[in-house]
Amino acid sequence: MLNGNKLENVYSFEYLGSRAQCDSDDEADVRHCIAIAQSVFSSLFHIWKDHRLPRSMKLRLYRLAVCSTTAHACKAWSLTTRVQQIINGFNSRCLHVITGQHYRVTATHPVFDLVLALRRRRLRYLGHILRMDSKRLVRRTLFAYVRGGGANTPEGSLLQDCHGRLIEDLVVEAADRSAWSRKVNSLT
Repeated sequence: MLNGNKLENVYSFEYLGSRAQCDSDDEADVRHCIAIAQSVFSSLFHIWKDHRLPRSMKLRLYRLAVCSTTAHACKAWSLTTRVQQIINGFNSRCLHVITGQHYRVTATHPVFDLVLALRRRRLRYLGHILRMDSKRLVRRTLFAYVRGGGANTPEGSLLQDCHGRLIEDLVVEAADRSAWSRKVNSLT
C-alpha cells in the first residue's frame, strides 16, 4: 500500500524506456532495447533493400536510427561477455541485411562494430562521472559499486576497459579531458 493505494506486484516493468525485472536479469533491458531497435530497423526495410542508395548512406542511417536506439541506457548495463554476444548477434543480422555479406563475416569483421561503439560510449560516460564533484550521488554510487577498482571490478562494469586500474588513478587520468578522449577513441 502507498498512500492508501494498493500497489500491484509485477515481474517486470518499464521506467524511462528501460526494463527492470525482479530476478535482476542482466539481459532483460538489453533485449528490450534490441527489440525496440529491431522494430526501427524493420520499419526502414525498404531503405535497406533499395539498390539505388549508397551503402555508406544506409550504414550512416543504421548508426543514427537503429544503433542509437539500441544504446539507450547502455551505461547502466552489465556489459558481460554474454550481453556483448547478444548485441553482436543483433548487429550482425542487421549488417547482413544492409551489406548482403554473410552472417559470420558481419559478426567477426563488422563494417560498424556496435559493441565497440557502446564500450566507447560507456568509457566516455565514466570519464564524466570521474570528473564530477565527489559529493554527487552517481559518483559515490560508482565508487561503492566497484570498491576501489582493480581486481575487485565486477565483470561488465563501467570500468571493464580500464584494465584493472584503481579508480583513484582513473580520477587523475580523467581530469585531463583530451587524454581521456584519446583513451576512448583508441579503444579497440
